[in-house]
Amino acid sequence: MVVGGQPGGAVGTGAFDLATAVRGGPERWVGEVDPEWTVAGRPNGGYLLAMGTRAALEALGQPHPLAVSAHFLSPAEPGAAEVEVRRLRAGRSLSTARVTLAQGGQARVEALVTAGRIDPEAAPGWRRDTGPDGLAPVETCAPARPELPGGVRASLLDHLDLRMDPATIGWVAGQPSGRLEMRGWMRFSDDRPPDPLALLLVVDALPPSSFEIGLASWAPTVALTVYLRGLPAPGWLGCVASGQLWQGGWFDEAAEVWDSAGRLVAQARQLAGARPVATADAWPAPAPGDGPAPS
Repeated sequence: MVVGGQPGGAVGTGAFDLATAVRGGPERWVGEVDPEWTVAGRPNGGYLLAMGTRAALEALGQPHPLAVSAHFLSPAEPGAAEVEVRRLRAGRSLSTARVTLAQGGQARVEALVTAGRIDPEAAPGWRRDTGPDGLAPVETCAPARPELPGGVRASLLDHLDLRMDPATIGWVAGQPSGRLEMRGWMRFSDDRPPDPLALLLVVDALPPSSFEIGLASWAPTVALTVYLRGLPAPGWLGCVASGQLWQGGWFDEAAEVWDSAGRLVAQARQLAGARPVATADAWPAPAPGDGPAPS
């Protein structure tokens, strides 16, 4: 089994490790989709991606995910899951696998995982800037709570300490900023140190940026690609997300995650759906990629 992105060890005792644990292999694995990592009963997409990537790392014999690209095919549910790993390339420094997470014989997530070893000593030869752009200091941010308006529960927030930038929670009071933006700080509630596997969850754990353009309804993710850029230092993770266009019921979102040392450790881009609340009843049930919202 895999712990913290390291193959060959016993499963860690952190809630995230236990909730993403898989057993079996090398091609077929089984796990349990935990109801505690859900929003309104639907598993978070980044959480599902982390479970599938755990199996891929073990099958490939590599310690860290480097790039993960997924399509969410149908909404997952809490309960038993099967993970199929097909090795496409096996090398000493770089390996790739196709991963299918299924439930009841129906594919929920299809992903490509490229894995290798992230050098903890690597220094940037060039970088655009440092630190999460525009993110308010953590002490000035608002804690997000699991209990949401309308009786909806984001159980995911029982395990994540999420502090939202006041500039991106206008939607809570019915006064969205009008921009596809969302920012906040994040860490595990049980003090589990962050690692590349956990970053697959973190890039998808902010509320959808569509909330800040007045679309505070479900935002089902269609596709999500994540690049893991470094081994994060312990402490708070600064998360910023923004989009370019909402059109025809779809919007894009680009996310960055910065560690407590001010280093960029993950990047992500996704395509998701969002429609006005007035037509929310006609919108499909929440998909696996939906993120939580502060109350």
